[in-house]
Amino acid sequence: MEQWYKIDNAGKIFHAVSDPANSSVFRVAMIMKSPVEVDKLQRALDNVMKRLPMFAVKLGKGIFWDFLVENDKKLFVQKEHRFPCAPIDPIETNGFLFRVLYYEKRIAVEFFHSVTDGTGALEFLKALVYHYLLEQHNQIENDGSVLDIEDQPNTYELDDSYFNYKSDHKVKKPREGHAFQIKGTPIEETIVVHGVMKSSDIRTAAKAHGVTITAYITAVLIVAIYYEKLLYRSRKEEIKIAIPVNLRKMFPSKSLRNFFAVVNVGIHVGEYTTLEGILEEISKQLQRKAEKEALQLGLNHHVKLQTMLAARFVPNFIKYYALRYGYKSYGERTKTMTLTNLGNVQLPEKMMPHIEHMEMVMYPTKKSPVNGGICSINDQFVITFARTIEEADIIRTFFQELTKTSGIDIEVYSNDGG
Repeated sequence: MEQWYKIDNAGKIFHAVSDPANSSVFRVAMIMKSPVEVDKLQRALDNVMKRLPMFAVKLGKGIFWDFLVENDKKLFVQKEHRFPCAPIDPIETNGFLFRVLYYEKRIAVEFFHSVTDGTGALEFLKALVYHYLLEQHNQIENDGSVLDIEDQPNTYELDDSYFNYKSDHKVKKPREGHAFQIKGTPIEETIVVHGVMKSSDIRTAAKAHGVTITAYITAVLIVAIYYEKLLYRSRKEEIKIAIPVNLRKMFPSKSLRNFFAVVNVGIHVGEYTTLEGILEEISKQLQRKAEKEALQLGLNHHVKLQTMLAARFVPNFIKYYALRYGYKSYGERTKTMTLTNLGNVQLPEKMMPHIEHMEMVMYPTKKSPVNGGICSINDQFVITFARTIEEADIIRTFFQELTKTSGIDIEVYSNDGG
């Protein structure tokens, strides 16, 4: 009998809102020091899939909720030929809800967000690259930072931790106001721009201002958006950046499914607002909104929406319509851009010489046509912007402002040369 799983709390939303303009597909990639050997990558993938059954699934259709069901077909690695974060075509992937791509020195995994979040995707990529290097006959001891495929799958890895960690603390969540929204000339493909710099340099720059790296990058990003979009505009709406927070750092979850929250931090920028003022405000908001108590209230609120008795017996198409309405009205319109930070990635020491750097690509949406992703490894810090509009003005100004305020050398490259 086939194993099946409920789609987790956050995954239901991504399933409901995905469409050609919002793929809900994100990418995590490692850039190797040498060209990818396809046959060895395929063997590594075959081995890793046995250890991680929660990813070996396809979508099943139900009357009241859709679900994930075991997929016993083979997933083949693919040479990259489309733009990043394109919608997943089940015919192309044998029904799987993610793809494994290679191109020259890049190994990338792209997941439909209903299956997992950045943390789960990162664990999968780490295991895949570890076993790829073993297939190349490298001698690398697993120090525990990579999932051991000899272990049996752990039931805790399948946990829907939103339900596991909800509490009875009931507080009405205040309604959040709308934010400034970026508009531009739509394009059909996703263009990504990566900026590579030394992690030690960006850490020093943030420390000089007494803030975290995330707060520093967010503040410079707000400055760039203001200069390019609001400086000469009479109506200056609040610029708000949505920052995903890994809930596993607050709650002891081992889940490899979705388990994150999003906090919006923002500020009204005016003629006399300084970078120091933005840094102080953003840092203060990040500390307050990322506290466990605040995250617990948000977690309770989202679980409550999906467990209301009335919702359980409503047919699928009505529930998904309601989720789409809520997402557009209370999610997309309350932020200007998403900026996600995977942090500094740890791997066994002997893996490091084989990896140049990493990339995290956050898919854009119609209301949020420019989004950012951050990750670092090997003292290489990479900020990636993905956009589905022609205009690259915010991205260009961001890197100029970052260089101006920190003096950091940044190497920029793109998938369209722009």
